[in-house]
Amino acid sequence: AAARMAEPFLQTRLRQNKFDGANGQRPKKLLVNLLKMAAACEDGGTLEECEAAHASLLKDLALYDFSMGKIQVVADTNLREITAYKDLQGELTADMGRLSAEIETLKTRVAHERVVRKNKEEYAALAKQVEKHPARSQTQRDQEVLNEQLATLEHSTQQHETVMKTRKRQLALLLHEVEHLKKTTLETEDDLTTGAPDGSMAVDAPAG
Repeated sequence: AAARMAEPFLQTRLRQNKFDGANGQRPKKLLVNLLKMAAACEDGGTLEECEAAHASLLKDLALYDFSMGKIQVVADTNLREITAYKDLQGELTADMGRLSAEIETLKTRVAHERVVRKNKEEYAALAKQVEKHPARSQTQRDQEVLNEQLATLEHSTQQHETVMKTRKRQLALLLHEVEHLKKTTLETEDDLTTGAPDGSMAVDAPAG
């Protein structure tokens, strides 16, 4: 775009001359020469004078036409330059639109990269925490040992419960026997007390 603008720009600057003469006096000069030619031809001037005035007028007309042609070239160049500026403006507007879209894309990508980096940092921290714990195989072995110990403890507990139940039954039987013996003893004492005349308990003499 800059290259397309450079050529019209330079052409415009090279053609910036006073094509109408000093202060735009060429049209006035043409009018004066025309009047001189008319006066030379009408006031009894010679043929040579009339032709010289006519040639001078044609020369000035040619110069004026040439100047107008140069002005037209400058005008056309200016139009092309304006068109080039408009095209450049359109390209710049399109570029700004693309840049805005790219900026939004980059913003989204940066936000995504931040999330990814945060996840990586969290993963690294979690990996460090995992490294502090024993390996899975070691954990499985420890679990197997604990399961064996738990099974042994459960078996021992069942044995103790069985022993406790047996002892409870034995204790209950013993208490029952004690209660029966106590009852029997009391009945015997009552019988002995009832059979003595003075109310005292009779005592058998030991055998000699």
